[in-house]
Amino acid sequence: MSSYPGESARRTLERARESVQKIHQAAIRHRDPNLHQLADEISEVALTLGHDAGPVQEWRACPVCGAEPGSHCLHKPGHEMVDGMHPERTRL
Repeated sequence: MSSYPGESARRTLERARESVQKIHQAAIRHRDPNLHQLADEISEVALTLGHDAGPVQEWRACPVCGAEPGSHCLHKPGHEMVDGMHPERTRL
């Protein structure tokens, strides 16, 4: 066990991030958009409490190009991409 006081909180936050990703993965597997919505709500609550929800944008459908969760964004005329994704996809 670490003597660093923040280590336990860091491990707990990492477990929470992994759990949110597992919810998104289950949503993809079961093709259930409600599970994506629930995972997004959990991430929003975490943000309001001051915790980074982690990089979950790849688990969302893209509102610009319609890329399915877990897949890459597609180039669309008139829409810029940042790091291979439309910025709209990365916003909670």
